[in-house]
This record gives sequence, structure tokens and C-alpha cells, in this order.
Amino acid sequence: MSTSTAISEPLPGQIEPAGTTGLAAPPSLLPEAPPSLLPEAPPLSGLTERLTSASHFAFRHGNRLLIVPLHRAGLSAWLGNPVTGCQLLLTTRGRKSGLPRPTPLGYCVADGSAWVMAGYGTSTLWYRNLLADPRVEVLLPGRPPLAATAEEATDEETRRRIIPALVRSMPLPGAMIGCLPTSAPDERILELTAWVPLIGIRPLSSPLVAGPDDPGGHGWIWRQAIATMLTLVAARALRGLRRGRPDDRVGT
Repeated sequence: MSTSTAISEPLPGQIEPAGTTGLAAPPSLLPEAPPSLLPEAPPLSGLTERLTSASHFAFRHGNRLLIVPLHRAGLSAWLGNPVTGCQLLLTTRGRKSGLPRPTPLGYCVADGSAWVMAGYGTSTLWYRNLLADPRVEVLLPGRPPLAATAEEATDEETRRRIIPALVRSMPLPGAMIGCLPTSAPDERILELTAWVPLIGIRPLSSPLVAGPDDPGGHGWIWRQAIATMLTLVAARALRGLRRGRPDDRVGT
């Protein structure tokens, strides 16, 4: 960590807020991640390669321009539903730059931790960041930011118990693994995700307990009801405005 008289070094488990400057850690303090014990990702070719590249581009820019600002504005709970799942905002420290790197991720809550998967395998940037520095910050729906520790779960028992539940908590994004999560057996889901790292994020303050805005909760119901009513009201008002316009086809 570079010396600074204006801003002190964060305590263990803390991370600087996004946008902070002058806090970059020297690369020597953030070593490269050790080799993964997971199988290699399946090779991509043709249409699969193009779709993966396109999704990576869309996620990167969509997250930066829209989803991350919504999380920081406290609106992440409005994004959650049983089809697309719920999202948290994970902030890691760049292993080369030392700067905060926020990433929205689908998650589930179990065993006092939030669980996420590195969908692009061991080359996923935020995954490599947390291997180099496991001190992270996590922002969950309806909660303040929490200092936490991130750790990869490599034991088979944990992966067999968490991964199917995590993938099924977000059926639409989960289908990107190559099956329909809601109907696929556990063994099929585990087979298709054998190369995907599983990460547990445990807050330093106290074990995490699932709330109404987490996967499996019912907070989404009233939010979606309000959003639907507002949409209907806006549509009705728009139709009223259109009816009130003079017919441009009538001459004067």
C-alpha cells in the first residue's frame, strides 16, 4: 500500500469505496493467483465462442453503465425476482491496479455466507482479484455495505450442496450453463459447472441470514406489484395524451 498522509490504510476486511484515488497497492503486494484445481473450461468454437464473447461484452458495459449505479443507489432489491434471481454487488481489489472493482453477481445465502460463481471460469477477473486479496466488500439488497472475506470452496460436498441451489435460484441466467435448471437433476448441473469456481462470501461482522429480498424471499412480490401498477398508470396516461391531440390529418 502506498504511503499517504491524508488517507489511512484500511483495516483488515475493509476496502476503499469505489472512486477513491491514491490508494493503489503495488503489484508486489497482490500476487498472481495460484493454479486452480478445477478442470479446464470446455473449448469454445463457432457460435458458442461468438455468443460467449458477446455476453461478456454486454455484461461488462451493461454492468458499468446501469447495474452498478442501481446497486449504489440502493435499488438492487427492485432487480430481484424468481426468474432472473437476485443480485449482490461484490467489490474486489484489482490485483494489478489495487483499485476497487465492483461486479454485480447472482447469489444465494447458505451457511452464513453469500455464494456466487465465476461464470467465465478461472479467467474471470474478479475471481482472480479475490484469490490475490480475499478482503472484499459486499452490498446485498436491503442492507448496508459489509466488509467480508471471500474464499473458494473446493471440497466436493460443499459444491454438491450449494451449486444446484445457486443455479436454480436464477433460472434464466442459470440456463446459460447448458440446461434448464428448474428441471435438470443435480448431477447434470454439477457436470456442466465442474469447471466453474464456487465462492463463499462471509461478512466479518456476523453470519449472513437470508432476508425477504434474498433468493427464496417474498420481497419481490410487492415491488413487482407496484412496478406493474405504475406501468399501467403510465400507459393509460399516454393513451389519454394521444387521444387529446388534434388530428394532424384535418386541414385548417
